[in-house]
Amino acid sequence: MRHYDAIGLLKPAEISPSGYWQYSDENLETLQQILFFKELGFPLQKIKEIIDSPSFNRLEALQLQRNMLIEKRNRLNKMINLIEKKSNRRKGKSKCPMKKNLKGSVLKEIRMSRKHVKSGEIRR
Repeated sequence: MRHYDAIGLLKPAEISPSGYWQYSDENLETLQQILFFKELGFPLQKIKEIIDSPSFNRLEALQLQRNMLIEKRNRLNKMINLIEKKSNRRKGKSKCPMKKNLKGSVLKEIRMSRKHVKSGEIRR
């Protein structure tokens, strides 16, 4: 939290006379936004730019974050399934060639996830 304060990303609502940092409900909502963006791979400086933008809309951001997290979950599920297939193949349970799987949807999904982050689909 001190790092977020130092870079101007999240300032406490107030500091008590005894030096404790106190956060408002709005601060906590901002923290939640920061954590969602971080989970999606956004660097802190980019998160600051997005949140500080006059056109930033918290509800729109939440909806987009939700969609991006669902896409991420789907990609992770595909990768987990691929690992399970590879493991089963090694155990002799499957004859599906690994090369075919890697050239398929998993690599495509990885490329798409990078595209979302680079394209800046979050309003600025």
